[in-house]
Amino acid sequence: MNKEEREEALELVGTLAEKGEVLLNDLQEKHLHHPLTLEQIDLLQKEQMIILDKDGRVRTTPQGDRLAREIIRRHRLAERLIVDVLVLKDPDRFEASACDLEHVLSQELTDSICTLLGHPTVCPHGKPIPPGLCCSERRTRVKSLIGSLEELDAGEEGIIAYISTRDHARLDRLTAMGLFPGTLIKVHQKQPALVILYEETTLAIDLEIGQEIHVWRKK
Repeated sequence: MNKEEREEALELVGTLAEKGEVLLNDLQEKHLHHPLTLEQIDLLQKEQMIILDKDGRVRTTPQGDRLAREIIRRHRLAERLIVDVLVLKDPDRFEASACDLEHVLSQELTDSICTLLGHPTVCPHGKPIPPGLCCSERRTRVKSLIGSLEELDAGEEGIIAYISTRDHARLDRLTAMGLFPGTLIKVHQKQPALVILYEETTLAIDLEIGQEIHVWRKK
């Protein structure tokens, strides 16, 4: 079972549990978007995500419950983002888009979306959105997840998101040196020159170039 399949399975268990007691047969109903197989259910038990008792009742372990709440939170916040910000009202289309988006949202990005939306408590269908740390702290400002490489301190790491330059020759040179979206970079030093480490390369670059390389901050 890969990460996405595990998340879908726990999301199903958690969603059904909101309505009451969950039975083994409930997880295998044909009408479900992602009904579970006996093999998947067995794997969730082996991974200590769920517990199945002798009467066929299913409940999540503390670890499984935490992961189920996280994926449900991501899905319902994705729905709110798509409906409220992107103004996509077709239920079938925003539901499918939310299903895709929920699997790629990091914790930090999820909290940023929640803060941007004003900490909504229900999804467009009226279902509760599990609160996060950003809700209890009542954050009102969204922290930027992407910044220029030049803004990182020595020792910090970032993954290149994009390179913003009008100098096509410079872009070609950076790409030829292995600096393109997805590359993990570590700032080795900032003075007297900006020195970066990536893969097995050490490179000194101008601050101007460091300002044009935008990275996801890696925690």
